[in-house]
Amino acid sequence: MPKRTVALAISTAALAGSALAPAAEAGTPPGVSITVEGRITADVPADPVGVNTPFWNGNFARPDTARLIREAGITRLSFNAGGPSDLYHFDHGGWLSPDPYGPYNGQGGFPYQDDKPQFTFDRFAQTAQAAGASMLVHVNYGTGPTDTREHPSTDGAPEPGDPQEAAAWVRYANVTRGYGVRDWVIGEETYLNGWNKPAGPTRPGDPGQIREPDAHPDKSPQEYARNSIEYAKAMKAVDPGIRIGVELFPYDPAKVDESRPDRFGKQWDEAMLGTPGLADAIDFVDVHWYHAHYAKAVTEADLLADTAATAPAMATVRAALDQVSAPGHRIDIVAGETNLNNEGDPRQRNAAGALYLLDSNLSLLENGVSQVDWWALYNGPQPAGDKDWGDLGLLSSGTCPAHWTGPQPCEPPVGTPFAPYQTMKLLTTALKGGGSTLAVSSGSPTLGAHVIRRTDGTLAVVVVNKDPQHAQQFHLDLPGPYRVQRTLVWHQGETAPTLHRGPAPTSLAPYSAAVILLTPRR
Repeated sequence: MPKRTVALAISTAALAGSALAPAAEAGTPPGVSITVEGRITADVPADPVGVNTPFWNGNFARPDTARLIREAGITRLSFNAGGPSDLYHFDHGGWLSPDPYGPYNGQGGFPYQDDKPQFTFDRFAQTAQAAGASMLVHVNYGTGPTDTREHPSTDGAPEPGDPQEAAAWVRYANVTRGYGVRDWVIGEETYLNGWNKPAGPTRPGDPGQIREPDAHPDKSPQEYARNSIEYAKAMKAVDPGIRIGVELFPYDPAKVDESRPDRFGKQWDEAMLGTPGLADAIDFVDVHWYHAHYAKAVTEADLLADTAATAPAMATVRAALDQVSAPGHRIDIVAGETNLNNEGDPRQRNAAGALYLLDSNLSLLENGVSQVDWWALYNGPQPAGDKDWGDLGLLSSGTCPAHWTGPQPCEPPVGTPFAPYQTMKLLTTALKGGGSTLAVSSGSPTLGAHVIRRTDGTLAVVVVNKDPQHAQQFHLDLPGPYRVQRTLVWHQGETAPTLHRGPAPTSLAPYSAAVILLTPRR
């Protein structure tokens, strides 16, 4: 069926004061054209959107957590605590090994070994089940179960991670307890284990020496690959139905020569993936997408334009995986962590951050990422300069940053949603049930557009106005006749998206977004 332009008016009286600007006069549609093609760009599973749940933030154990996860439409939880994951042992309620890099190792002045578990793995799994969410778990690659305070790992007597401990965790989770954890990752950001840094202990105030905990004598990407093969064998011997992932650095191909992280990321990826046997042993790679931070997206406009870097980076990852994979064995790409920054940034709680969550996560899914896990559900505030703060969490932890000297109180009460929580609802509404992303183009660089054809046949058109000052008019050019089902809209400053019935919008207010749901006309 040929495409036709669908220009749909709205009732200005019914929508007065909302993020939907007044409709156009009848006749030629004004503004930019959002053209939707029938061409599929990627397939999307039924549980494509998740959040990380670091065990060092005890707010996850609050009784309202499962409800807040369900209300956001989140369908996957990741048991990932960052660096402390490679110190964590699941048994006896969860405990940490001493950090092989010493008591000063860690980020932001917080040693990894001080990030004690505030809830158990059982609590995590039971909350996931109550929320109807699937699970991903990072197993301890860095330190083994004999690496204790009484017998710590040393250079002379290293006690690295143990594949049999990981297998025991799979047995406990899926055989003993029946939690059905499908996805397991070997270690956490292992490419930051110090393989490319000078030897020597970590010292206070020396961020250049921060490392992901790893007691293996050989910290090379090849050794990580060889050990991951052994982990995969041991874990799949317990449950052949699980999927195994390894840590890959999603470098920007345009910055390999000028950016140190990207240069070393390329070296890590090529050496690890080139290790014989690895590609056959794994099912997915775990990439952590903080591109806007490394690209120094200082302004809000820079931040919201940064999603343009997603396509070339993910195409590079896809090409590398296809090059090493055997026929019939496709290795998936999972974005196990993503946010606009990996440290405190005020935009993490405002409209720009909210629009970034929506636009960036859809860009990842359109470009071959099968699942995205936002960092995090609860994180806690971090300083951003002398008098401001950011929080990577979707929900407030109700505290101030450590050593805070600015005005108080800082955060709102515990569990209060930040703005990105609201656009997470738009994201999960558009992706509900999974389906396929479709090729789409927009005539404005500040009017983002994404389209998902859901498995139930619904067409979800996501429109993002990245302009903070001006409304933008648009019209939809769709691949066939569709009927508007409903529209969900969020605008900066609103504490929840607004549902609208009737015709689709033809304009969006500044810093707002809409999900237009359409059903095919029979």
